[in-house]
Amino acid sequence: MLRKYKKIQQKTCQYDKKIVNLDIRGKKSRKRKGDFMKKKAGIWAVAAAIMTIMSATAAAAEKDPVLFTFNGKDVFQSELVQRTAAYAQGGMISSDTAYREAIEYMIENQLVAEAKAAELGLDQYTDEELEALRKEADEYYEQQLDALVTYYAEQNGAELSDEEKAEFREQLKTLWEEIGTTKESAEETHIFNKTRDRLLETMEVENTEEEIQQVFEEQIEKDRTQFEDNIRMYEYFTYYQNYDVWYTPEGFRKVQQILLKVDEELTDAYKKAVDSEEGVEEAREAILEARQDTVDEIYKKFEDGAEFKSLMEEYSEDPGLDADMVENGYLVHQESAVWGAEFAAGAFSDKMQSVGDVSDPVVSKYGIQILYYLSDVPSGPVEMSDPIHESIEKYLTSQKRADMLKDWAEEYEVTYNEEALKALEEAVPEATAETQHH
Repeated sequence: MLRKYKKIQQKTCQYDKKIVNLDIRGKKSRKRKGDFMKKKAGIWAVAAAIMTIMSATAAAAEKDPVLFTFNGKDVFQSELVQRTAAYAQGGMISSDTAYREAIEYMIENQLVAEAKAAELGLDQYTDEELEALRKEADEYYEQQLDALVTYYAEQNGAELSDEEKAEFREQLKTLWEEIGTTKESAEETHIFNKTRDRLLETMEVENTEEEIQQVFEEQIEKDRTQFEDNIRMYEYFTYYQNYDVWYTPEGFRKVQQILLKVDEELTDAYKKAVDSEEGVEEAREAILEARQDTVDEIYKKFEDGAEFKSLMEEYSEDPGLDADMVENGYLVHQESAVWGAEFAAGAFSDKMQSVGDVSDPVVSKYGIQILYYLSDVPSGPVEMSDPIHESIEKYLTSQKRADMLKDWAEEYEVTYNEEALKALEEAVPEATAETQHH
């Protein structure tokens, strides 16, 4: 079927539609410690699924069929399968078998850009420029291999020898090559990205203050609707995902803490007592007794006029303590889920009624926590700032350029091999079932 490019109709990506335009704001740069104990086998399971699908779809045809042709350029099944997996991994499409979504994304974000850049001569490079780009791509490729080896070792608490790291690295590299992620493909991608950047720079767009303000107000309203009465969702996106949310629910306060550690035997006994609901007070008293002298010393210095911040710097044994925590403390709500129950209760106890108050010693599985009521957090929408203004401008520019690429797509002819596409889609359930069986 020969026709001008037309957007393929399909189901929308299965993302949570309640969370809208979080990409406008971006993520905070604050680092956060978390417990993400992922198994090293995960990467092999994902790879096995991709490889099974690839082998199953390859077996469904005698050769690698052309699935569609864009402006005279054939795109084969093997390339689409690999790109679909990559797009899904990057969150551009809903799954690694959403082939029609991948075709649409590929046309609008790659093929149109390649064709238009070629027309404008933006894909031409000197030998020196190409050599520099390939060197950059090679270095990044190697860095990603090293980073993955380190990541999976750290997440599994594995102490790998240099020999084991090298062996795992080679296995990972072989896997990448089998699914099409080679140094050569990385170089091609890097060069294309450079070419696309050149093209985007020629696509001049204008953003008005009215447009920027409209996006700002719309996003605030979305945040208010989403988070005003859902503290746990708010904490999930601000703490675990590190997003800048532009509406703050009512009831948050900033709380600083001094953490005193005790022997692991004492905290283990406390955790067991809490779980069994027996002997909790005895376990609590044992923890307090272990550091009573230090606790008394801290309260005495505070009563004598010492700043709590200076006491934090002197006494706190919190391994996550950094300059930001010393200055701004923790964002806590009575319904907080990211902090321990004891911490949240202590932060809103009878002793913490006004800014400047200090709690009684709080005992938890971490040890002893002495809390300080630093300030209330203003609720409602945030104010427009230079970083927010800049992020909205970038968002609008990106959206308008994407629209221009879609408009350009109408200039090119696309031929779809519907028979081959249907065969590819029908092969997916069989491949998925085989992967689940193994």
